[in-house]
Amino acid sequence: MERIREAGEGDLEPLAGLVAQAWPEDGWSRRSLAAALTVPGARARVAVDAADRLCGFVLARRVADLLEIDLVGVAVAWRRRGVARRLLVALLAEEASGLGEARLELAAGNAPARALYEGLGFVVVGRRSRYYPGGDDALLLSWPAPASTT
Repeated sequence: MERIREAGEGDLEPLAGLVAQAWPEDGWSRRSLAAALTVPGARARVAVDAADRLCGFVLARRVADLLEIDLVGVAVAWRRRGVARRLLVALLAEEASGLGEARLELAAGNAPARALYEGLGFVVVGRRSRYYPGGDDALLLSWPAPASTT
């Protein structure tokens, strides 16, 4: 079983390696990851195994009552074991005080991620057509859902 802890500078290299494997075409360079760990309001959690090896991570930013979840990833060997769910549950619980909303976006074709987020109570609140380089739409999700205006 993995444990969850705050990410530190020593996590940058394994984090960059995991991101490069999972999203080789994405714009998350080592430099952008380093910035994500240190930007004001940064929230970074990692799941590590018994030998302190990276199993998964979540990168987010908190601004006032808004939590922007930027990136969630799990090492291939640890997928389908609930690591991402535990990371997100831990992050949302830690940030609960004064939190009005958490937001994220994902590719519309990423059914496993969408199922994960919806299972945690996120709802689709918008769509960006052909947002990703391959032409996939981006879905905008919010937790908890904004109050209805009707």
